[in-house]
Amino acid sequence: MKPDTVIEKDPRATEAINRWGELKQVRSRHEATWEDIAQLIHPQRGGFSRDDHVGREMEKPLSSAPIQAASSFASGVYAAITNPANKWMGMETDDPDFNAWKPMAEWNDQVTRRVLASFGPHISPFYSVTFQGYRDISAFGQFAGYDEMDLDNRRFIDVTLSLAEVVVDIDFHGRVVEVVRKFTQTPRALVRQFKGNVPKKIADMAENGSAERVTVYHHVLLNENFRQGYLGPKDKRWLSRYATEIETALIREAGYDEMPFYYPRWDVDSGETYGFGPGFIALPAARVHHRMTSAMIRAAQFAADPAKLVPSRDDWQIHGRVAPGQLLAGGINPINGRRMIENLDASANIGITDAMRDKVLEEAKSAFHWAIMSLQGRTGMTTEETMIMEEARLRDWAPNTDRVMEEYGTLKVARRFNMLWRARQLPPPPKEAEGRPLRIRYQSAAAMAMQAREGQAIRQFLSDLGPLTQLDPRYADRLDADAVAEALHDASPSLPARILRSRADADQLAQQRAQAQQAEQAMQAAERGGGVVKDLAGAGVPMDAMAQMMGAA
Repeated sequence: MKPDTVIEKDPRATEAINRWGELKQVRSRHEATWEDIAQLIHPQRGGFSRDDHVGREMEKPLSSAPIQAASSFASGVYAAITNPANKWMGMETDDPDFNAWKPMAEWNDQVTRRVLASFGPHISPFYSVTFQGYRDISAFGQFAGYDEMDLDNRRFIDVTLSLAEVVVDIDFHGRVVEVVRKFTQTPRALVRQFKGNVPKKIADMAENGSAERVTVYHHVLLNENFRQGYLGPKDKRWLSRYATEIETALIREAGYDEMPFYYPRWDVDSGETYGFGPGFIALPAARVHHRMTSAMIRAAQFAADPAKLVPSRDDWQIHGRVAPGQLLAGGINPINGRRMIENLDASANIGITDAMRDKVLEEAKSAFHWAIMSLQGRTGMTTEETMIMEEARLRDWAPNTDRVMEEYGTLKVARRFNMLWRARQLPPPPKEAEGRPLRIRYQSAAAMAMQAREGQAIRQFLSDLGPLTQLDPRYADRLDADAVAEALHDASPSLPARILRSRADADQLAQQRAQAQQAEQAMQAAERGGGVVKDLAGAGVPMDAMAQMMGAA
């Protein structure tokens, strides 16, 4: 399809609109639960059952504690798996020995640095939108992301989308292979984004300054007719179609080499399309806590402003309003002095205590590992205690965070690497690496924690062995210096490979050092011998006697 062609009543546009409806039916059984989670745990989101979620009213929960717990959980996930301060991914081949070869190790490090740099804030909002995605996944169990390259501004566009806008489909193996995004834009925004390539009706609306929002569908699916080497979308593994609801028009058809949408899920049952997250676990307790808080507020309101009992409406001279310090006409019977207005006698005690409410709240917060999260950063804790808590947290998260990285992090890195490679922003690998498969190494937070623990154990072992070597040098002979250096290096995944020489290079340096030491010792011996000869000659010792003495020495 030509970029300047708009096809109205196009069957591909009809397919995009129909697929939205079909896939939304699958999602519909989750939407009521997601709305409840949004109300109590993540009020920034919502509107899953609306045609336009942008126009929804913001929910007003009665407690911020579940919201804070979910946000803290998202921060922990962010720090554990895609922390910009950590080297959370790397590039390597499937051959460990070849990866250890210095030229290949240096290339792996260089490419890893450049790919990680492409996520930096100077050219991409990756880290900020990823945290936003973790907020969604902590509450709803999934989030929707999208990326593309902005060639005009030499930047990468990374976006976390509202879950209300996105429906997905999975393949035989449970992988997301089709996405439809339904969103709205103003006519002017569409004309600007698609460079005027819109139906005439939308162009006229933009020219007239209409603020009416237009519904757009973005449909990405596998290209069943993929033919490598062909011109146009046929050469792309993934088809991309933009369609407008007005005139059922196809306004753009293009393609991607890799799927540009990401839909990571926290926990997914077999055969299910949509996942579940900690917010689903916390929801029952959050509901109870919300209702208990509401009941206590209503009871407090009743106690502060109780209902009034009056004989008739006519006896209520100020139309039912009472204010402190105000005269109340007709409040006392002038004949018998009896009060004409009484408070409704009802107890404000509804049987809900603060302890009961706090217990329910703790149940909701425990779904977000609040007990561990709230201890992080406290003063007076030893390094050992902090490490134990960190390991406990990561051990609980490991299966879920690995899924998130499988469905998000590794796919994101692979696509970013390919985009940089196609843009010639990466150096060529060593010639010896040609034909070898390249893969992404994701260093999970749990694995990093265990490796750090292993490094600490090695250091403690060396510290314990030190005094023993003073008693018997054989203890030091038991150590393999190369193995110790490699184990300590491996226990710190953030260290670059280039700082560690190979064993062969280290052996060569040791041999050169030994030869230099021997030469120095020989020179020192010669200097000492020359001094002795000079002293003996000064003492008048005959040359043959000096020769015998030097030979004996």
